[in-house]
Amino acid sequence: MDCVQIGDESYQSYCAERDGILSSLARRAKILEDAFNSLEGVTCNKAEGAMYLFPRIRLPRRAIKAAGAANTAPDAFYCKRLLNATGVVVVPGSGFGQVPETWHFRCTILPQEDKIPAVASRLTEFHKGFMDEFRD
Repeated sequence: MDCVQIGDESYQSYCAERDGILSSLARRAKILEDAFNSLEGVTCNKAEGAMYLFPRIRLPRRAIKAAGAANTAPDAFYCKRLLNATGVVVVPGSGFGQVPETWHFRCTILPQEDKIPAVASRLTEFHKGFMDEFRD
């Protein structure tokens, strides 16, 4: 596969498009990272070279108990409730072999940049309601 090289007719437009895409991905990641870090019981590291964020969530005991009653991993319980309430799809970390008794989920940063603030808003609203419902 040939790459665009300096001096090629399309080199400048290629660089502009590439840089625009990478800048947009960085902005999307930062908006979601900040949103996650503002949520009660959630911490999220910076996305570094990936299209995903992996927030850690500390779930209330009542939520963990409700997940057990539903025969579901607690992070999968949270993710399914999020999907049903908001249409936002995230993947439970229990499918990735996380440390026992810790809960995470994977969130992509690929929605269009102009849609990211709405995603962050729906996540925030859902999370507040979920935590209120299951608060110990």
